[in-house]
Amino acid sequence: MEPAVSRLEAAMATTEIRAPKIPVISNVDAQPHSDPDTIKKILARQVTSPVRWELTVKTLLSKGLKKSYELGPGKVIAGIVKRMNKGADIENVGA
Repeated sequence: MEPAVSRLEAAMATTEIRAPKIPVISNVDAQPHSDPDTIKKILARQVTSPVRWELTVKTLLSKGLKKSYELGPGKVIAGIVKRMNKGADIENVGA
């Protein structure tokens, strides 16, 4: 996947990304980002970096996530999130 990183970086260099209204929480570092240049760099890093899914969910919960939705068949994600935080409000929307 490493060759894809440089190609993605080149594509991102010519792509306009505006500052988001809501910070983007990256799966690379599980932190919120609003700077377009940082978001571009993180997107390229995401190609070869491990996904920090559990830490990302914990970050969302610590930032005050009130309600979330699992889209698609099954309730696996909802179950995992509930085990992480019993008070989490997550609803499954089946496909």
